Amino acid sequence: MIEENLSKLGFSPSEIKIYLHLLRNGSSYPNKISAETKINRTNVYEALYRLVSKGVASFIIKNKVKWFEAKSPDSLLTLVKEKEEELKSTKSDISKEVKKLKQIKFDEKPLEAGIFVGKKGLRMIFEDILRERKPVSLIAAELQFRDFFGPYFELWHKERAERKIIQRSIFPAKFKGKLEKRNLLEYKFVDNKFTNPTTTIIYGNSVIFIQWSEEPIAIKISNKEISKSHLNYFNLLWDSKQ
Repeated sequence: MIEENLSKLGFSPSEIKIYLHLLRNGSSYPNKISAETKINRTNVYEALYRLVSKGVASFIIKNKVKWFEAKSPDSLLTLVKEKEEELKSTKSDISKEVKKLKQIKFDEKPLEAGIFVGKKGLRMIFEDILRERKPVSLIAAELQFRDFFGPYFELWHKERAERKIIQRSIFPAKFKGKLEKRNLLEYKFVDNKFTNPTTTIIYGNSVIFIQWSEEPIAIKISNKEISKSHLNYFNLLWDSKQ
């Protein structure tokens, strides 16, 4: 929807409503816009000037009254390009700061456990798996990663293969013959009754437990002995299957 995309560009709800109103109805003045959109006149003025500052609206003065009109929708593409340039600049600046931060030596030991919530939290975990470049061992009951993340699921596996990260996955027998073949990924299956609703992921010295729900929660434990213990269990289960 256009409203959703405008929101992603930083338009407020009132800006979206007024901008689309101008596009559909042509030039108008604040009092009339307020009456037709049911938006408070003060908010209308503020939103109009923000639209002008974004470069998607302009005004002229007729009989001492300001009339506003929406510019061509092509102006939105210009706004997108500006956002892209800002992001490039921000990325460059942050990259420089990250390099500086990496040079700092911290005396404190990092926490051995952390909790991650929601899509952003889980994505941080999966990005960390890619950065570690360690073999991945996974036990899952369903296809939650694929269903929850959609396109990012495919991008993640592509990046995993490009980084030469080997993955072994154990799934319930009901998925046998139904999972897509992927580079550096091997599957094995266990009886459905032995599956656990919590996904377990082991890589490097870390173990992840993910409880899937509308707002999933993941617990990450970074501990060499705990990771080794869970990997031993995984290998025992893996080696018992054909």
